[in-house]
Amino acid sequence: MKRDNIVSNIEEKDLEQLQQILKNVFNNNISYEKMQNLYKISKDNKDIHVLGYYINDNLVGTVILNILTLPSGKDATIWDLAIREEYRRLGIATKLMNKAEEIAKQENITRIWLFSGFHRNSAHELYRKLGYDENRDKAFVKQIK
Repeated sequence: MKRDNIVSNIEEKDLEQLQQILKNVFNNNISYEKMQNLYKISKDNKDIHVLGYYINDNLVGTVILNILTLPSGKDATIWDLAIREEYRRLGIATKLMNKAEEIAKQENITRIWLFSGFHRNSAHELYRKLGYDENRDKAFVKQIK
């Protein structure tokens, strides 16, 4: 079935396109093996949703929703919202975020954490527009080697 103007879970055949989008947006070289591992883990784990936006059966955007089980209940995190450059400012990121939030609501999640690089000013504008509060909590990150 042709996927056109829809948000759905990515399929294995989309991994090269996903790899390219993440490389172009985040300037990282994630190996194809890591893409396959992400896909396999997401297929086996109902708490990881790798969503894609498709136009004419081509992946043009993605976001990852990760559901966390905590002592206080369930929270979620948003990772790697990325849109191909030529498809930006068409509402695709909003549609992906809305789908992630819809999934979170179905899981009775009331809080989503979103992490974004300091330099992603256009993305930050979108997050604010969608109601994300950048001043509520503070995240600390430590690189483990």
